[in-house]
Amino acid sequence: MKNNRHITPIFLITTTIGIIAFYIISAIFYPKLYIFGTYEDLYGEWAQTFFFLATFIFALLNAINKNQTYRWFFSLLAIASFYVFMEEISWGQRLIGFDTPGYFHRNSYQDEANLHNLLTGPVKVWTKTVLTYLISCGLVGYGILYPLCLNIEFKPAMKLAEWGVPPPPMALMLAFLLAAILELEPFGFNEAEIAELLVALALTFTALHYYLQVSRGQKTADFIPHLGLFSVVVSLVIVTTQALLHIPSQREMIEHRLANGYEKFVDRYEGYNYTVGVVETLQLFNQLNPHNTVILRKIADNFEVLGEHDKALQFIQAAIDEGLKRYREDPLNIQTNVSLAKSYRQAGDYGKMEFYSAEAYRLAKAKQEEYPDKAYWAYWLAKACEQTHRQHEALQFYRKAHKLEPGSSHYRDAYYQKKAIMINNED
Repeated sequence: MKNNRHITPIFLITTTIGIIAFYIISAIFYPKLYIFGTYEDLYGEWAQTFFFLATFIFALLNAINKNQTYRWFFSLLAIASFYVFMEEISWGQRLIGFDTPGYFHRNSYQDEANLHNLLTGPVKVWTKTVLTYLISCGLVGYGILYPLCLNIEFKPAMKLAEWGVPPPPMALMLAFLLAAILELEPFGFNEAEIAELLVALALTFTALHYYLQVSRGQKTADFIPHLGLFSVVVSLVIVTTQALLHIPSQREMIEHRLANGYEKFVDRYEGYNYTVGVVETLQLFNQLNPHNTVILRKIADNFEVLGEHDKALQFIQAAIDEGLKRYREDPLNIQTNVSLAKSYRQAGDYGKMEFYSAEAYRLAKAKQEEYPDKAYWAYWLAKACEQTHRQHEALQFYRKAHKLEPGSSHYRDAYYQKKAIMINNED
């Protein structure tokens, strides 16, 4: 019995380490697996959801048990975890698929029927920053400092225990610590989602710990319930995610989120100069959007960096083939001509590059002269100028597009990026 009691702490610590190891290995070697483990309606998100549901169940069982010393605390935890669970499924929207109500549609950062995305979302806002630091400090305070202070019989901590605040098992300190760190997203890889998973897991096992302590006695070995609960949650996660992926409307929505995720992760891997990750993620994006010539050229670029010339040629040829297909459908399309010029430049075919560059410039100049007050045509003339070595003229038309539509971040960014390049080249 004594030896068995040590199995549970080992299980809790090993589980925490296992989760972190899974995410580290996935982020480095298997970007798709990492994104599946951190993005909405997929495995990681559903793991959070079901662990919060488990927290609610065991917190409620503790709250209604007259022999439980910490009833008021678990009553609050039951309410909080139920709220979080319902927020995670957007009050049924993720499962039923109803349209976002008008108010939430207008004000939610993620266009979903929940409250937390009125304050936070995929963009940086001050409310999100404040909440992030508060949550991180709370995790350190409750999950680490509180049990440590109780262990040395620090009087304020002893008072909290007397008032009915149960300390989490010390074996969960690692989970709380890692969650507090990852909540701050120090690496910019959606680590807050991993933090949420660790918090949900830690709260579940805390509630389970006190449920078993009262219902079975302090000295009863409780490894099997912990393992059983973990297995049930993992099973529910797999079944739910797979079920959603087999519903056409849900799969379409999930694939749209994945495409956005892959595109964002390309930038994140580029920030770390991790070319392997860039290539892997670009190819995942290409599987969902196989006709994007920009992505095809970018894949080719990165394969060249890796020294895989044959694979680079394969993707640049795919970009050319896609461009020629569009050209046959509409040879007067400026974007198509610009794209073909870029693709042939990358392939080293400068004769064809010059032909499509000249076509793009001729078509764009005519359009800009016809519609001199349209930012769109000024922008595309700037793009065509770049392909025909008219860099100062390109800057002029980028500036014009920005002035015609100063509220457009797209035109603004293009202008300032070009301006910075020109200044650097002059230096």
